[in-house]
Amino acid sequence: MIIATAGHVDHGKTLLVKALTGVDTDRLPEEKNRGMTIDLGFAYLPVESSETIGFVDVPGHERFVHNMLAGVAGIDFALFIVAVDDGPMPQTREHLAILDLLGIRHGAVALTKTDRVAASRVQEVRNELAALFSRTTLAGSAVFPVSAVTGDGIDDLKAHLLNAARSWRPKATAGNFRLAIDRCFSIPGAGLIVTGTAVAGSVSAGERMRVLQAGLEVRARTIHAQNARSETGRAGQRCAINLAGSGLKQELIERGDWVVTGDVPAPVQKFDARLRILEGEMRPLANWTPVHVHLGAAEVTGRVATLQGASIAPGASGLVQLVLDRPIGALCGDGLILRDQSAQRTIGGGRIIDIFPPVRGRAKPERLAYLAAMENDDAPTALSCLLDTAPSGLNLTRFAQSRNLTARESAQMFTGASAKSVATPSGALGFSPANWNRLKAAILESLALLHGRAPSVILNQEGLLLEAGLRLPKEVAFALAAELTKEGAIAREPSGVRLRTHVAQLTLADAVLWKKAEPLLIENILRPPSLHELASALRMDPKNTESFLVRASRLGLVVRVAENRFFPPAGLRRHATFAEEIAATKGGLVTAATLRDRAGIGRGLAIEVLEYFDRIKFTRRIGDEHQVLRPARAALGDG
Repeated sequence: MIIATAGHVDHGKTLLVKALTGVDTDRLPEEKNRGMTIDLGFAYLPVESSETIGFVDVPGHERFVHNMLAGVAGIDFALFIVAVDDGPMPQTREHLAILDLLGIRHGAVALTKTDRVAASRVQEVRNELAALFSRTTLAGSAVFPVSAVTGDGIDDLKAHLLNAARSWRPKATAGNFRLAIDRCFSIPGAGLIVTGTAVAGSVSAGERMRVLQAGLEVRARTIHAQNARSETGRAGQRCAINLAGSGLKQELIERGDWVVTGDVPAPVQKFDARLRILEGEMRPLANWTPVHVHLGAAEVTGRVATLQGASIAPGASGLVQLVLDRPIGALCGDGLILRDQSAQRTIGGGRIIDIFPPVRGRAKPERLAYLAAMENDDAPTALSCLLDTAPSGLNLTRFAQSRNLTARESAQMFTGASAKSVATPSGALGFSPANWNRLKAAILESLALLHGRAPSVILNQEGLLLEAGLRLPKEVAFALAAELTKEGAIAREPSGVRLRTHVAQLTLADAVLWKKAEPLLIENILRPPSLHELASALRMDPKNTESFLVRASRLGLVVRVAENRFFPPAGLRRHATFAEEIAATKGGLVTAATLRDRAGIGRGLAIEVLEYFDRIKFTRRIGDEHQVLRPARAALGDG
């Protein structure tokens, strides 16, 4: 369990932590000289038969709220401290507001300096705090009057914290490991150390990691978790990780960066969130207001774009897009705090919903509906809703990244949702079964209309979506065609696709011409005549011959392999079969020479055939070789 102190300056936070743990968390000379916490301090309290408690002692002065915010990232429990001689003060209220906005629900209140006041004053402050806490997530927290000077009440408070730690349920270690860096320093003989709170996943000593914003590939040489040497670090622990890696320098890593594993996305400069404005604000938060954004241990300036109206009233919440002045690490569900342009007061806070906002249309109704579904805390429920409301597909890769799912977790979730997944250059595109079936029905309907309108036209696979009025990646067309072919609804030819029941028709003049050309093309099906050879045999002008062959190719009768060469589909299928046979004995590879020898054709023609196979993604060129990527039947149809 990780406990952070909170409260106004000079209310005794550091002295209380020392009374509880024996550790003075003021480590900087300036802190010693001024008697005031400036930066974060750390202490630990061993717990018998349970994990050590980690304390983060935060500064209480208004000038150092940014350091306080870095310290409360990922904490479990707040130890709120109020001096009874002062009572609630400005930073008491601001720290409480911050903890409430971040959703911290577990805590205790220490009323310090009781040795200085009468018992009646203690009760008076109790009553004030009960009213102050009543409308926050920390309402009902246990209150302990204490004196770090005399020791009164310290044992009771310590016992309460120990009991809370023993009953504390560790955070789940799902997701990729993420640690918010709050310190980076070097130790002679050990090297570079980063410390911070782990907010997700787990990591093992020796495991590969990334320093996200610095863009460094590193390795966890050793790990200390909760102030003890460990083989692992996990969510809910204070960790110190000794990093190793090429080009590793302390000046490259700063507070606010992240150490991560897995497919955690790169830092982002825009994200959508739900924001709640504090009731005490004097005016609504207007669109495009400049702010300071605190997320994890990071602080960055930016602006707020409101997505539901021109402003958000005090005490209300609304959807916003944060547009930052520099990228930071962020994921769905991360808590954030907003302070005003001069960093003098806290305005509000909330949680991130989506780190992949669209380039345009950020406030359109369909986008707001997407955010409403994405906002659901339960990832499987959010996924199911998003798939149902995304007729053009949901980017599953981005969903998994935004939700910090590991490859295994995302595969299980997508399988459970029965999502149809199609790989595209921008990520896997997912469709619900109902939406996938609608796409198939649209394809069949558009093909039927095309056949009725232009019976002589055979549509290529890329044109399927355009014909149906669908704006989707071509990979979706290939997947739809493959499934419809398997179901027997359509037939695929090298030149395109048609309904299985449709027979393409030539014009009467072309039919007469085809009757003359077909024997010449299939006489040597593995080496059909070139365009000029065929024109000569037909006693036609080469340009007219080419126009005729192009029309024939639209019906799937021939396939244009090169500028000067048209093939009967059956000939190409035989060459593809030869390529498969060669690849089976040559490590999946075929060359122009091996295809030339197997088919008994010239080397130039073998090159033309392989280049065509590369274009239709049956093969992929690697130097002078071509790797077979998929079965010939999948690439050229079944004839």
